[in-house]
Amino acid sequence: MNRNLLIVGGFLAVLAIGTAVVRLTAKRPEWTTSSPAALSEFQKGLEAREKLYYDEARLHFSKAVELDPNFMMAKYFLVASTEGQSDDSKGDAAIAELQRSDTSKLTERERFLLSYAGANHSKDTGAAEKILTAYAAKHPDDPYVLERQSAVATQRQEWPEAHRLLTRSIEAAPNRVVAYNQLGYLEMGQGRFTEAQKMFETYRYIAPDQANPHDSLGELYIVLGRYDEARKELEAALAIKPDFCASYEHLLRSALMQGRTDEADQALARARRTAPCDATVGKGMRCLIAVWPPLFAGDWDVVWKAQQGSCSNVSDDPLQIWVLLRTGRRAEADAFEKKAHERLDKTPSAEPGRGYLEAYVAHIEGARLLIDGEPGKAAERFRFADHLLSYRELPMALIKLTNRFALVQALQASGARDEAATVLASARAVNASFVDRLNALVPTPAAS
Repeated sequence: MNRNLLIVGGFLAVLAIGTAVVRLTAKRPEWTTSSPAALSEFQKGLEAREKLYYDEARLHFSKAVELDPNFMMAKYFLVASTEGQSDDSKGDAAIAELQRSDTSKLTERERFLLSYAGANHSKDTGAAEKILTAYAAKHPDDPYVLERQSAVATQRQEWPEAHRLLTRSIEAAPNRVVAYNQLGYLEMGQGRFTEAQKMFETYRYIAPDQANPHDSLGELYIVLGRYDEARKELEAALAIKPDFCASYEHLLRSALMQGRTDEADQALARARRTAPCDATVGKGMRCLIAVWPPLFAGDWDVVWKAQQGSCSNVSDDPLQIWVLLRTGRRAEADAFEKKAHERLDKTPSAEPGRGYLEAYVAHIEGARLLIDGEPGKAAERFRFADHLLSYRELPMALIKLTNRFALVQALQASGARDEAATVLASARAVNASFVDRLNALVPTPAAS
């Protein structure tokens, strides 16, 4: 036999063996389901979730579960996309069901996601951290682990680490452009507003046909008091996706911050005509309209009445202590402060969100001390809160600005006028018009 034929024949035999080995050792599917149709719906859900189109994501995940009732990850992402949107008891039941399920046939990533979610749901911070650390050690570039690691770092305000993880996420999964959004909020949280704008603009450039890049840029502009630019971006978001509910809420907050109640009413009416938005943000928007105008007018009795009943658990928490103190409800104020301390005491020191709770309690204490005529001690508590608060996202930014305004009042009342002027200037440099409208919040130094 020709030697060349023997060589070719041997090569083909090796190739055949190699092909067989590849087939035998082929990477198993990324998501475990026996239904191609369910997998297709699931992937559409992931795509919608990446755009923050949660209503669409829920529809696709629900359809995936209908097509394959054993599709555990479809159930998991359905719960994850529903949190805060509907009855929490249903989410609790779904998590409990997933925790009881047999996960032996799932991929390692799927088991990680379920176990990590279970630990967080049980508020077992230590277990959640161990699960995350163990999986990250084996799969450091998995976009799902990078997403969760960066979220934890951000909550702890470990800004450089969060930035590193998000940057690595973009490198590991370039198509997951929402990481640019998180980087923008990261810069925003640190008060690096120019850098935040650049990052949001990059996000908008990469995904111009998505609503969220426009909404995020609009939110930044509201924080900075650039209201006309904010409206332009928010309307662009709604032109792309008329049921992008966050944009209606941002339009409403922007109008209220400017004292334009008619515009706030219009934003609410538009949201209520969109069924998903009426269900998810409608109540909160109605309560903001009920509370903010009398707040800026210094009519504390009206604010207190607005916060009763259906609005009792909707208003921004730090505001409630001022309402109670300024309307002379001292017993209720003391009970409110005690409850805040109890909540903080029950929160593990390693809990990522503990920093906000510490700031929340410090602000409550500062408000009481200032009203009681101890401005020096009040300033200490407001300083502590300011250190822990950030400008990340509009509601948090407004709380930080409000806390800074209260710090200014405490400093002025205690005679530290130079420091008061410095703090006031830094707050007004962010959003002068909003800060100036906070004059009704606390007594002026002469009245304290």
